[in-house]
Amino acid sequence: MKNLQDYKEIFRRGNGDTVMPSTIAKHLSRSGLTLALALSPVGSAIADVLTTDTIAGVQVEIRTPNNAAYPLPLIVFSHGMGACPESTDDLQGRVADAGYIVVAPKHQDCHTGSTTPDVAWRDPENWTDQSNRNRRDDMHAVLDALPSSAYAQYVEDFGKIGCMGHSMGGYTCMGLAGAWENWTRSEIRAVAALSPWHKPYTVQDRVGEMTNDQTLYQGGTLDIAITPQLMEAGGAFDQASPAKYLQVFDRAGHSAWTDGGLSERFHDDMAYYLTSFFDAFLKDGNNEKLTQKQPRVSSLDYDHEHAHKARPQSWLGRAIPRATLGACCPAKTDKTHSSSKYR
Repeated sequence: MKNLQDYKEIFRRGNGDTVMPSTIAKHLSRSGLTLALALSPVGSAIADVLTTDTIAGVQVEIRTPNNAAYPLPLIVFSHGMGACPESTDDLQGRVADAGYIVVAPKHQDCHTGSTTPDVAWRDPENWTDQSNRNRRDDMHAVLDALPSSAYAQYVEDFGKIGCMGHSMGGYTCMGLAGAWENWTRSEIRAVAALSPWHKPYTVQDRVGEMTNDQTLYQGGTLDIAITPQLMEAGGAFDQASPAKYLQVFDRAGHSAWTDGGLSERFHDDMAYYLTSFFDAFLKDGNNEKLTQKQPRVSSLDYDHEHAHKARPQSWLGRAIPRATLGACCPAKTDKTHSSSKYR
């Protein structure tokens, strides 16, 4: 058992910043009402704790569960283009509450507000490993520095880390997992890509180059710029190696993973799959929850090892004829891959 310092003391040490419940921090950043923190009751029901710090020259937000039993698995989070970590505070907080340390760097476009990438969105075939490389540099700097930081004692295993990212953050996580070879971080084992900007990898057939063990994709039926190519034949999900998981949420648009408006109506189900995914692969838990269709899910797909064989179905729910299965599918090996699709 590690001899840990009081986590509240450590999470107050970064550049004089103070620890606070993340929902209060979000309220402060939006309203400027500094009195809110002073009036917050001690021992309130807010669970996750937000710390701001600078690690290796990169500003970060760190979310942790309140009064947790450390050490815990580490997840790094990458925000969308022109956004900031606080724009997805709710989902990050829910994951942290499930027993994780979530570290979210602020990329350059957070500071500038720019939504213009290095190469035009319409030209994914022209993107290279130099496209928005500053995101790679941020993540590498933080991952290199964390093991020797004051936070290291709270991290369970620096060789087994999750990466979660929304939109351009999904592009960042996929790159770190090996879609761009010189972005690769071998410690990134589980990737959750939330409506990810996957097209540079998909059109260049680079998704299969990812070296992580497990990948989860999430999309939405109204996320028309991203999700159709995510789930189509030959798309990002199709190219990914098992274990892999896909959930498409009914009437969810591209911003459904962010805070505010009507977005948070999806977050219970989104968080169910995210925490189930990380629990299964960073905590050696059970992956069966990832096969269960939640109320706001329109389409569910998965392909994982050592699972109970599910009856194959098409996207319309019709059973695939056994003759077709016999013609297309490889002979059974020691590892069983199951795939199921629901509509």
